[in-house]
Amino acid sequence: MGAMFWAIATAVFAILEIVIPGLVTIWLALAALIVTVFAGFINNPTVEFVIFAVFSLIFVIFTRPVLRRYIQKADKKFSPQMKGSEIKIEKVVNTDKQKKEYEVKFKGSIWTGTSDEFFKVGDIVKIKNFEGNKIILERK
Repeated sequence: MGAMFWAIATAVFAILEIVIPGLVTIWLALAALIVTVFAGFINNPTVEFVIFAVFSLIFVIFTRPVLRRYIQKADKKFSPQMKGSEIKIEKVVNTDKQKKEYEVKFKGSIWTGTSDEFFKVGDIVKIKNFEGNKIILERK
């Protein structure tokens, strides 16, 4: 397969991790990077693939859960600090559903906000909670 193949695989897995975050493809990218280093010495596609598979399994099985726990702890510390904060409705996205969707700007980033209540652009609302990457909004 060669070092070039594994270098391209590293880049593809890294880009996939950015596009589809899930803490899986980053470990495949790291394993492919390691094989890229060894590929110049091995010159056997089967051995290269076995090394890739072994490192991938080691990274996914042993390091992913540790990092995932660390990220979840960081999320729990971050969310309570933001609850109750006041934010401004920047854009009304969809009010046809029961959960109405809005774009809100908070700490320099645009977030998707949802609420059972109707708001209009410019309204100041309060952060009630979080559901994944969405902010649950309520009246001030």
